[in-house]
Amino acid sequence: MSAETQVVPVASAPSSADTAWRHGARPPRLVAHRGAPRVRRENTLPAVAVAEALGAETIEVDVRRTADGVAVLLHDETLGRLWGDARRVSDVAWCDVARLGNGLDRIPRLDAALERLDGCRSALLIDLTDPEDAIVAARTVAGFHGSTAVAWCGAPVAMAAVRSELPDADVWLAWESLDPPTAADLVDLSPSTLNLDIAFLTPRTVEAAHALGLQVAVWTVDAGEPAVWAARLGVDSITTNDVAAVHAALAAAERDGWPERDREPTETEVASRAQALAHRIAHEVIAFTREHPVSEVTTKAHPADLVTDVDRLVEQHVRSRVRMVFPTHGFTGEEYGDAPGDRHRWYLDPVDGTTNLANGVPWTSVSLCLTRGGRPLVGVVADPWRGEVLEARRGRGATLRDRALQLDDAPRPLAGAVVGTELDGHRPWPGFGAFLDALADRSCTLRVQGSGTLTIAQVAAGRGIGGCVSAFNPVDHGAAVLLVHEAGGIVLTRTGPVEGFPPVGEPFLVAHPGAADELHAVWTAALAAG
Repeated sequence: MSAETQVVPVASAPSSADTAWRHGARPPRLVAHRGAPRVRRENTLPAVAVAEALGAETIEVDVRRTADGVAVLLHDETLGRLWGDARRVSDVAWCDVARLGNGLDRIPRLDAALERLDGCRSALLIDLTDPEDAIVAARTVAGFHGSTAVAWCGAPVAMAAVRSELPDADVWLAWESLDPPTAADLVDLSPSTLNLDIAFLTPRTVEAAHALGLQVAVWTVDAGEPAVWAARLGVDSITTNDVAAVHAALAAAERDGWPERDREPTETEVASRAQALAHRIAHEVIAFTREHPVSEVTTKAHPADLVTDVDRLVEQHVRSRVRMVFPTHGFTGEEYGDAPGDRHRWYLDPVDGTTNLANGVPWTSVSLCLTRGGRPLVGVVADPWRGEVLEARRGRGATLRDRALQLDDAPRPLAGAVVGTELDGHRPWPGFGAFLDALADRSCTLRVQGSGTLTIAQVAAGRGIGGCVSAFNPVDHGAAVLLVHEAGGIVLTRTGPVEGFPPVGEPFLVAHPGAADELHAVWTAALAAG
């Protein structure tokens, strides 16, 4: 995570629109994430030393406690990922932890890191998630008599534990919302800085934080374009895995007067980059969804409207990935809402079929769609359980595993075919019963499987003759609708075929071209009878 330990008074905003650094006298301070993990193993003394040599003004490290109460530098709960030992570090005595690794590439004690930075210009930022770890870390810092400056970030419960041990601690408030902070949010911890993932960085949040006297720290930024964008918004510090690259980008922007982009990228340029990014994100989300067990299930609007920790974690990851490549784009997600942006906007449903996921039913999907000026440009639908990614780009067709999806226009009977639909929330939509009966009269089967995104996208893949949903929402259905269009399918509302998106909130139908007329007639009659 990120932060800077020396609080610098916020300067008044310059009036010139050409001055990008609106809230301070210099570019953001750089925080080295876990030391220098691209050079030396993370959270080790060599990584700390390299970060200090690169000029990082703050070095962030993660701290855990051993079984005998020694604070050590380690991010994970277990020793497995980096050190090949599956045990939890809290179950292992320090003498055994110290034997792992070789040479200087070992897990260091926190007091060793404090001593290494004693007398250096770099401060130490200690990141914590567990309150018991926080107490051990705070007592270690309290017993250190050197001059190393220390700040604290991490989970609110851990920060509360730090505050109880060190009343004057420099604490950063973790922020996981697109809503700006208020004075009430600061009461419990009295933080000096708002610490947030770049996924949640907006101009409104920066302005609100500065108005409250807070600094703003953003993590984890490893490329020049998003770093310069964050600096232009007025952030005070940037956490990065690549101090040298980000420093170079900020220095170049400062030298050149923080220039605006000289031209807007063309649709082709944006679409090409966006398609490649969406493809990578889809596969990342497939792996995460399959491997991450659901541990938290809560409700939103009503008891049947579920949300899990997987929904939130996937959305935060995708927002961060998009922001790193397209920092100026807008974003609308199912769990965190709207972030402002330019004429481009991404729409994401991180888990379509959350009720299925929460109940162990392997039929869910991820929907990610990019629009430009309100028109769909790129879309992907990922099925984690079959490992499939269906992709579409406007004017360039649709694919599944590098196979072009193309529906023919040969007549198709409804008899013996399958049509998909979804409930309206957890209730049948008006006309559902009439539609079911009308299809049954034509020997056509109606399926309700629990993911509107997959229901629509499967038609593009030639699986089923049609599908309908009670209300269009680009978050849920944007990518799937683009897939159907690009595969040669038909997208219809009550009044007939549409190009692009159906109107938001309107029922819509997708169909194989050879069955579209008959299916549309059956569907509209059912809606009218509804």
